[in-house]
Order: sequence, then structure tokens, then C-alpha cells
Amino acid sequence: MNKSVVMASMVAMFASGVAGAADYTVTVNTKDAKNITPVTYGFHYEEIGMIGEGGLYAELVRNRGFEEANLPKGFVFEGEFKSRPSGLNKQMYLEDPLIGWITTPLTCSNIRMERTVRNPLNEQNPHSMAVTVVDIYGDQFKGSAIHNTGFYGMNFKKGVPLNLSLYMLPLRYKGDLLVRLSDADGKPVSPSVRITPDSKEWKKYEAVLTPDKDEPRGMLTIEPTSPGSFQLDMVSMFPSDTWDNGKSVFRKDIMVNIAEYAPEFIRFPGGCIIHGANEETSYHWKETIGDIAKRPGAWSKWKPNFRSDGLGYHEFYELCEYLGADAMYVTSVGMFCSEFVKKAPGHHKFHHQETDVNKYIADVLDAIEYAIGDVDTRWGAERAKNGHPAPFPLKYVEIGNEDFGPVYYEKYHAMYNAIKEKYPQLKLIANSIIFEDEPDKQKYIEDFVSKDEIEIYDEHYYHKVDWAIDNAYKFDSYKRQGIDLFIGELGISGPYPKGMLGEAILKMNLEANGDLNPIMADRPMMRNYDFVAGSRIQPVLMHTSDRSYKTFNYYLCKMLRDNKVKKVYGTTVSSDKDIFATAGLSESGKEIIVKLVNITDHEASVALDLKGISGKKKAEVTTLTADKTQIVTPANPDAVAPVIVDDDIKLPELNVKLPANSFVIYRIKK
Repeated sequence: MNKSVVMASMVAMFASGVAGAADYTVTVNTKDAKNITPVTYGFHYEEIGMIGEGGLYAELVRNRGFEEANLPKGFVFEGEFKSRPSGLNKQMYLEDPLIGWITTPLTCSNIRMERTVRNPLNEQNPHSMAVTVVDIYGDQFKGSAIHNTGFYGMNFKKGVPLNLSLYMLPLRYKGDLLVRLSDADGKPVSPSVRITPDSKEWKKYEAVLTPDKDEPRGMLTIEPTSPGSFQLDMVSMFPSDTWDNGKSVFRKDIMVNIAEYAPEFIRFPGGCIIHGANEETSYHWKETIGDIAKRPGAWSKWKPNFRSDGLGYHEFYELCEYLGADAMYVTSVGMFCSEFVKKAPGHHKFHHQETDVNKYIADVLDAIEYAIGDVDTRWGAERAKNGHPAPFPLKYVEIGNEDFGPVYYEKYHAMYNAIKEKYPQLKLIANSIIFEDEPDKQKYIEDFVSKDEIEIYDEHYYHKVDWAIDNAYKFDSYKRQGIDLFIGELGISGPYPKGMLGEAILKMNLEANGDLNPIMADRPMMRNYDFVAGSRIQPVLMHTSDRSYKTFNYYLCKMLRDNKVKKVYGTTVSSDKDIFATAGLSESGKEIIVKLVNITDHEASVALDLKGISGKKKAEVTTLTADKTQIVTPANPDAVAPVIVDDDIKLPELNVKLPANSFVIYRIKK
């Protein structure tokens, strides 16, 4: 983390000597030390809010396969969506079948576009765009064109080529297609490249387009040159400068920021993506590998409600490898999102659809084989065929997501034993009950078929900041029973930036209970700013078409990630509502690390007493703070940043002034 310019009003100021009068007291007893396992920090990845589509996945064309308006499989539309067999009705979405695509001139175009199932490219990708060019007024419509506007525009960088591919079926069309890059008004920003159809069947054509100027909100333009009709499908365009010198599908600027955070694992593909609304809309990893033209994509519970699955199961593992992260794959158990399941009498009881657990066992064993199986196995060979003979870094398998109750416990038992028998080296993760009125998730451990089959227990929490304050020491009372604690999803809401500080409080308590071998998945990982515009959500990273931004949440998570301890010291705080603290010995053993949160709206004077250590010391102090207006936006991408200062201090007592709504870390050299 780079050291920022010191701004006195933002820095946690301190003075050596006797603490004197202070609003709060924090006492750290370095003689009261406990060896712990440092928290393992990673990311929860779930396709929501254009995290991959229109973000990390560098595809520039939206609705490239013309499948984005597909109805959820297993549903029918009768004025509203109805799920079969549950029969529950849900208000979902009806998408423009040609979202992302327009024609010019806007007022009256001689180009007609429609989505069609005639002449499908393949079984997996049945829809295409039928184009009819009508020569009704002759030269009046010269220059008429089709445009794809991408995900809120396409980013073009002068001199950086873009690789275009498309499938075309000429039908009654004898002309060429002129393809180029255009600005937001449709004006050219690259020379046109001519595509000449030379087949009467579907054929893939490729072109390289090189912009002659920067354009952050551009479009892809396809200009017919004669009347007639043709079909287009799988129109795809990637910048040539993706991560790893163009070898990957990942957007470079976003990857730079993720790599700087350095997650230790990535949890994928969710989240509710896993269990869907029915069997058809559950995550089917086999549909997400291989040729992108044969990936059907899928309806998603989360807006924008469709994923192309270009960032599929194989790419997930590539992402982990690029980041040096362990892979955590979450598999379905054949249970579905409780929002789509009929309730049964009783507290949080549901009528679950009957599914065959053996089918899901076979599926997860195939998934694991794809990830780490030898190349002479069925799915290991498929991995090698897709360009990766070596095994991927799969370490964890989570059995279900937010599943619970007697049906889950039986399915977990069957799946756990099947996986463990074949892959004993993998760490398996069990779910806990959800719902805000279920704060004690640990008690449900007793309901599993066998506690001995629970290695890691995943608890999800979505609450308001007052709950986080009231539960700031929640993990202190957890029973030690040889089960590792995983917080797979944590969302604390409150006035900015208090929600994130509330998460910091819980994470600090997780650290203080490192004998639980804690694992923490930070979320929300990313959002497309234009897509969530007007929302107060603050993910770890935010992006537009041309830039990736670090947020308050990013810096807070990064500060925790970079300041782990291997021993925790006994720490007491005079307040249980305003100031929160933990302390411990750094992983190197050379520094004492003290973490402090001031969650009030005023500066706080804190008497910090480090018992067992005295004398003059060198200290690095990192302060992260923001008022309610300091929110990262495209207009103000540097609104928030931690401030780092070095100074000489005198222990054991300090007077510390913590800014309002701040997270402060002291690294004190022993």
C-alpha cells in the first residue's frame, strides 16, 4: 500500500507520555497472548450487478448471442412468471430481445432487426438476429448501420487493436459488411474492415479493428453495403490487451486492482446462482465450458438477469491461478432458493421439491475431476482439451449455498461421504441456516447426521450496523469443537461508511478468535457503476467501461488482509458501542499490530495502554476515514484513500485521537 500525503485533519494523531484525560481507554496486555491461525481472506464471486458481464469479463459486445431475453427454464409466462412444478408466481423481467443493439438513423432506418429462432447456429444457441436491408429510398439511407452499444459503452484505446469475430448466414444477401469502431455519436474512430461472405452456410468471420483515438463510450458498427437479408450470431469483440498480454479473457485494469488485494481464495459461482429457482436454473457447470458459441448462457436471479457464462467454470480456475488464489467451488445439492419454494407449517420450514441426490453427487464428482483429475480421466481430458493439462488449484468444495433443514442434512451427508471417499484431500464446507431472526447458527450443527462430517461451517450475515455493534464480540462464545468457521457472506448496512466499519468490527473479532481457523470471503466484490447508479452500495471495487476504482470498502478489506497476526493479545475497551480494538503479534513476529475502529460521528480521544512493552518505538500508523460525502464515483475516483505516517512513539501509554468514522492500524516495531 503506497504512503499517501499526510493530511493532518485525517491522521490519527498521538502523543507520548501519560494518557491523561481521554474519552475512552483501550488496554492491551502483551503478556496475555494466545497463538492463533491468521484469518484467511478471499473474495465471494457471484454474477450480479455486472461484476463479470460488463466488467471483469472483457467481452465488449452485450447480448452477443441474442439469448439475453430468454425466459427462465422451467417457467412459463401467463401474465406473470409461473414456476413448474412449485407453481409459485414471481415478478421477474421481460427483457428487450435486442438489448444492446440499435440501428441508425434513429428516426427512420432502412435496416430491420428481429430476434429469430429460424436457422439456429447450434442447439445450444438457438436465437440469432435476422437483418433485412430495404432499399426503399436509394441513396437517402446510404451509411445506415447496426450498432452494439456494449455495457454502457465500449472502451477503445488509441492504437490498441480489438479482435472481432461474428457468425454470418447470408440468405438473400450479396453484399459485404463494413465493420468499424465508432464513438458515442456513431462517428468512426477506426478504419472500416470489409467482411465478404463466402459461404451459404453459417460461417465464422474475424477482423481486427484498431482505434485511431481514445473513446471510453464507443460502439461497434456494422454497415451493410446492399439490400437483402442475412442473420448474425455470436458477435464478439475483445481488446487485445487483456490480462496476461492478451492471453486471458479478463479486463486488465480490474485485474490489476484484484491482484493488488491478493485474495487467498475465490468462492464461485455464488451465492444464489448455485441453487437457482428450480433444477433447470441451477448452475450447470458443464454448460459453461468449451466454445463460447456453444455455451447457452443462463437466466440469473440477480439483475441484469442473464449471464453469458463466458466467465465459466474453466475461466474461474484460470482467474484463481492468475491471482495465486485457492479455488472454492460451491456445488448445488438439488435444493432451490427459498424464495421460490412453498412454505410449510412451522418456523422456516419449506416443501422442498424432491430431487435425486445421486445426480448431484455424480455432477460434483465430475466437476472435481475436471478441476484436478488426471488427463486420462473423462473430465481431466476435457480440461486438457480446453488448454490446461495441469490440475487447477481446487482446495475447497462447499456443499450447497444457504441450504438448511432435514432435507439438506441428509443430502449433505450423502455428498460429503461420496466426495471424501474419492478426494480426501479436499476441504468440505457445510451451510448454516439463513434469516435475520436466526442469530445462533451454531446450534444447528447438532441437527446434521454427524458432526464429524462438518469440517468448515459457513455462516452468512445480513444485518444493520446496530446489530454488528451489539454482536461485536459474537465469536468469543463459540464452542470449540474442531469445526473451522467460515463467513462466506457478510453484509452490514448503515449510513456510509458505518456499514463497512460494522463489518470491520466483526472481522476483528473473527481475528481475535483465530483458534477457530477463520475464513472470510469479502463481498460485494465489484459492481458496474453505471448499472447501479443511484444505489448506495459500496462494493470492494467499482468500474465503468474504462476504469476500475478502489472504494472505502477495498481499502478497509486490504488493511485487514495486510495486517494479520499470529498471536492475539488480551484487549479490553472501556466502551462497547463506540470504540473497538484488537491487538496481536505480526506474522513476522517483529511488530505489534493494534487495530482500532471509531464508529461515532465525532473525533474520539483514546488512552491506549500497551502493558508489557515500554520505551521509544517506531510506529507506522494507517488511517482510513470518510465522511458521508466521500464516496468514490467516476467524477471523483480518488475520494477515499488511507493515510500512512511514520513516527516515534513512547510506550506503554499513548493519547490517540481517532477521526470520526475511522479504521486505524498501528504497526509498532518491538
